[in-house]
Amino acid sequence: MLSILQAGSLCAQLVDFNEVVQPLDVKARDLNEYLVQLAWLNQPQSAAANEEMLREMDEARVTGKEWMRDVQATVNINEANINGPDDQGNVFYPRYNLGINVNLFNILSQKPKNDVQKREIKIASHEINQRKLEIRAETLSRYQRFKLMQELVKTRTLVEQESYNNFVLIQQLYKNDERTFEDYSAASSMYYQAQEARIRAESDQLIAKFQLEEMIGIRWEQVQHPEK
Repeated sequence: MLSILQAGSLCAQLVDFNEVVQPLDVKARDLNEYLVQLAWLNQPQSAAANEEMLREMDEARVTGKEWMRDVQATVNINEANINGPDDQGNVFYPRYNLGINVNLFNILSQKPKNDVQKREIKIASHEINQRKLEIRAETLSRYQRFKLMQELVKTRTLVEQESYNNFVLIQQLYKNDERTFEDYSAASSMYYQAQEARIRAESDQLIAKFQLEEMIGIRWEQVQHPEK
């Protein structure tokens, strides 16, 4: 009884792959889903998976007709039908001979062949779904990192500005002999460290942007928010 309940619970949680990647003809719910759609549309991996599915479907159609290849029909026409009766007026029967040659092995093995092709199509379908999971996870991960780096740049810029203001103040006080050289040196060091941290953050943000663009296939500046 417990196993039946567990199985029912699992069935209720099956993945809807149209939610993993929304169909391209459906308006994305938000920017996250729109980026996933772009990645699915522009990633060579998804195109390759779709082409593999089409190839398996074509092979299934060809395989389904293979049994016809070894079916041969023969027709023999009695000479009397062409030249008429012989000198004694005799006409020999049968006037036509029809025959069909079949390869029983191919006919009997056709169903297993068809079953194999159906499984190949299912495997290709699973590959597409696997690509959807991978592309969604990678796209959203890169987007989150890009957003994180954007916020980090803002924070580093504020810290740099505060460090600069403090440095300017200490510098002026040092000129007026109201602060020691050690105070001036420490303020200067803090400012340049904050400046370096901001530059590094900007570089990391740019790299994160490039990595996101690699997934979605277009420049970030070209992305149109679906709500707009």
